[in-house]
Amino acid sequence: MNKKNLNLLTLLFLNIVISFSQNIEGRITYVASAKKALNYIKKEGGNDTNHKRKHVNDIYKNAKDVKVVLIFNNNISEYHVIEKMSLSNRENINLTHMMAGGENKYYTHNSVMGYSNNILDCYLLGECFLIEKDLPRWELKQETKTIQGFLCYKAILKNPRTGKQNLEAWYTPKIPYQYGVMNYFGLPGLILEINKNTFSITATKIELNPIKKIVIEKPSKKIKKLTQKEFKALTKKSMPGFYKKN
Repeated sequence: MNKKNLNLLTLLFLNIVISFSQNIEGRITYVASAKKALNYIKKEGGNDTNHKRKHVNDIYKNAKDVKVVLIFNNNISEYHVIEKMSLSNRENINLTHMMAGGENKYYTHNSVMGYSNNILDCYLLGECFLIEKDLPRWELKQETKTIQGFLCYKAILKNPRTGKQNLEAWYTPKIPYQYGVMNYFGLPGLILEINKNTFSITATKIELNPIKKIVIEKPSKKIKKLTQKEFKALTKKSMPGFYKKN
């Protein structure tokens, strides 16, 4: 056996040992909120008579906090919004619900080959697709804070075109999985908070190794899998009018 193959086997063995030694499972409840937008609206002029701006302000004012949940074990995590969105009155659609993931489910898989993330979308195009998401390009920082008793470290994402920060995340190495909320994953510890502009998702309850075993039902293997690029192309083809307007 050559040295290259020996090193590969050693790496795979270490990953397996680490996976079994970190056999933690749990349930984390978060609150998603767009309340920071209210302060922004007041500062910028909440009584603006411009029709379009007033409409946007009203949408934010009607946005209510929602609870979301992440359940996980050493193999997989599942993230979804707990509250269902009422479609009876489209004028009062909760923006926070949509920003927190809507009716989609997000799965992050942990294997010896690394972490991967998929979105289960059964609503946008009227049928189910499993969309593979790319690993975010995180920039790690030394800033720390405590969330629900867990020491967390800061990481940020920057806009690749402008170089400006567009999202910050807080993760804890004490829960040694690269799981997170929605399609934000891949940090050296589980994500307990994200902040993007006036929107935030923050952990409010952390349950590790509960008495009742965590069971995660994986998506059916019959569901069609697409890359981000393939799904975007399919969406453009299915809704050409929407993309022309935007």
